[in-house]
Amino acid sequence: MLDPLLLKTLKYILSYHPDEFGLIPDNNEFFKIKEIFQVLNFTKKFKKLNLNILNQAFSYYYRDFFEFLDNLNLVKPKEKKYLPPLPVDLSQLYNFRKLWTFVKPKVWYQLSLGEKRVPKDRKIPVFTEKELAENWAKAKGSLVIEVLPYKFPENLEVFKFGEKVFLLSYLSYDFLKGPAIDQKFIRKYLPPEKPAEKPSLIIPFNQPIISTQDNNQPDQDLPFRKITHGKKKEKPWKKYQKKKAKLKTDTD
Repeated sequence: MLDPLLLKTLKYILSYHPDEFGLIPDNNEFFKIKEIFQVLNFTKKFKKLNLNILNQAFSYYYRDFFEFLDNLNLVKPKEKKYLPPLPVDLSQLYNFRKLWTFVKPKVWYQLSLGEKRVPKDRKIPVFTEKELAENWAKAKGSLVIEVLPYKFPENLEVFKFGEKVFLLSYLSYDFLKGPAIDQKFIRKYLPPEKPAEKPSLIIPFNQPIISTQDNNQPDQDLPFRKITHGKKKEKPWKKYQKKKAKLKTDTD
């Protein structure tokens, strides 16, 4: 039996105030179920809830309230009450000394090398409250990064989403501030490069052993130990008896 409070909470978050929790829809107004689950964890109200139960809730029990894409694990409310992101002028952000966002350590390293992060299906959220960025960074294993609005370039597109969130068209290292990229950072966050694989020195059983010797060369001419081809080595006393018997027959 699902908790009646769950449906009420989901309707509040998805239909009315996704921005309050830093939950960002894609360009088709769908939300990721995994991110919804992470938001519910922020509230600390549903300790027994897991991702599978939430998927079942959307796919079976809550279809009257939400549109569910089973193959993509996406969902959106059938009654949308929140305002969509609206474009704003850069000057409206100059009142903020700093904003906050979150990025993966590997992405932060790539940004430091001059690469831009341009998402495909959604804008990048930056928050007016540091706590929101910290919650998402913890949920996604990311770093909290400061965003400096006074360094925004003119070609950057900015959208306002509710009272706590702005959405950017891309991220660039030029207007961000975060941990220094040094050897300590690299050792902690970036996996070491795998060394080139060396050829195996063990010959598989199903492969024949190729001899470097001439195949026509008799065994007695070979150096080292005589090849017996699996035969047991003859004992010295037995060999002596055979030799003695042969000499006796020759003399007779």
